[in-house]
Amino acid sequence: MKKLLVLVPMFLFIGTTSVIAQPPAGGNGQFREQQKQRLKDSLGLTDVQIDTVLAVQQEFMPKMRELRDMSEADRPAKMKELNDQMSKRLAIALKDEALANKISEFNARRRARGGNRSGGGGNN
Repeated sequence: MKKLLVLVPMFLFIGTTSVIAQPPAGGNGQFREQQKQRLKDSLGLTDVQIDTVLAVQQEFMPKMRELRDMSEADRPAKMKELNDQMSKRLAIALKDEALANKISEFNARRRARGGNRSGGGGNN
């Protein structure tokens, strides 16, 4: 009986911590769908164009993450450089420079507002 009183709380604790460690249902897939819908509603993009935009953004994501390790003074210049590169890459991929500029401006407005930060915001 004493063993049972020790084992049951231990299993409950282990079970609870593993459930807490799991990502929320929908997680990244739900965010991706919201992002697709936002591009469709705000910019009137087709599904093929949306997939192209998301692929280019995915391509640049590791480079953008590297900005986190840069000094505050160097970060804005490097971010501008990466955004310019991404805009050029979008223009090539979409075969439409005006549309690529429209997407870049849309992303810049989102960044200025704080974007789609989840988890309470802050400068992560």
